[in-house]
Amino acid sequence: MTSKLYDPMDIANYLVVLAKENGKTITNLKLQKILYFVNAKYLVDNQGTPLMKEKFQRWAYGPVMYNVYSSFRDRGADPIEETVGTFELNQTNPFASKFKPFNENEIDDGVKSITKSVFRSLIDVNPFDLVKFTHEESLWSDYEKQIDERDAPDYTDDEIYKYFKENPTKRIWEHKQ
Repeated sequence: MTSKLYDPMDIANYLVVLAKENGKTITNLKLQKILYFVNAKYLVDNQGTPLMKEKFQRWAYGPVMYNVYSSFRDRGADPIEETVGTFELNQTNPFASKFKPFNENEIDDGVKSITKSVFRSLIDVNPFDLVKFTHEESLWSDYEKQIDERDAPDYTDDEIYKYFKENPTKRIWEHKQ
C-alpha cells in the first residue's frame, strides 16, 4: 500500500464517481460519513498509516472534512452528481496557481479497493443512520459539549485508528454488507 497522503477531495471525488457509476445517490452528508469510514478502514488496514493530508472536524452531525464540505456545500441536501476540481496554490507566486481537475488515475489501486469496499457497504445506508453510528462512538460523544460550543478539537488519525482497532464491532463497513 502506498504511503502517499491524499488530498481529501481526491477520495471524495472518487466516491462521487462510484455513486454515479453505480446509479446511487450521494449527498454531502452521506459523502462525509462514508469518507470518514474509508479513512477509518484505511487506518485499520494499514496499522495507523494516514490516508489524507487533512483531519476531520467534530461537528453536530458527526465527522466532517471541512474542505470537502465547502466544495460541495452549494448542493445543500441535493445529490452530488459531478466531481469538483481543486486549486493548487503556488505559495511563492499566487498568480502561478492552477486549477487541477479530478483524475481518478492518480489514486493508488489499493486505496481505490478500500474506498470501493466501504462504498458498497454503506452507500445504501440512510445518512442519518450513519450520523447515529458516529454519534455512538466515544470519539464523538466524549466531545458533545465542546461540539455544541464549536470548540471541539479535530479528530486525529491516531485516535481513529486506536478506536476502531480496539472496537472491531464498530467497524460498520464490515457489518453492513
